[in-house]
Amino acid sequence: MNPETAAQIQTVRKFGTYFHQLSLLAGALLVLVSVVSLLTIVAHPHASSLNVGLGAYTFTSDQMATLEIKAWSAVVVITVFATLLGVVLHLRRLFRNLAAGSIYTRDNVRHLRNVGTLAVAMAALQIVLPMITEVLVQTGFLDPTLLTFTEPRSRGIFLLGPSSLSAWITAGLVLLASWIMDLGRQTTDEANAMRREANLVI
Repeated sequence: MNPETAAQIQTVRKFGTYFHQLSLLAGALLVLVSVVSLLTIVAHPHASSLNVGLGAYTFTSDQMATLEIKAWSAVVVITVFATLLGVVLHLRRLFRNLAAGSIYTRDNVRHLRNVGTLAVAMAALQIVLPMITEVLVQTGFLDPTLLTFTEPRSRGIFLLGPSSLSAWITAGLVLLASWIMDLGRQTTDEANAMRREANLVI
């Protein structure tokens, strides 16, 4: 291995170590925020600033007075945070491998591909959850008089709507990166195999 390549690998290892630690912090914060959000939904304190934005509707903490609104808000919070936590866990394992000097490996490809798949799920949730909310309102399961009708671009803790094209672009780029990494892995494996064969011949 030439000195330039060794220096680049060392940089990757430092990058992996730093972001592995950062992902641990991000995971802890996600768990904390999700627990606080669920407790807020159950207790619906008026002093809380919790907003759950779902398309044309926003659920605020002081509007969560019925069991139905609490239940649907809890489902939304659990679904979104579970997906985000899955992303963080796969990134943590990916960065741990990079910190150990493992770059083009099957394990890394799998983690990156799973991140892309979860990103696709997040983009899909931004379409599906508002649609389900609209159905629940129209069928009377959720009382519309207790909800805040807002523009789709209004922001709460979550902005889930079909207009977020950036979420789909991000998911596509991550999946593309996993495919490129897999090609790099295959190339590296083939080069190593050819090198071993050459050494046996010599």
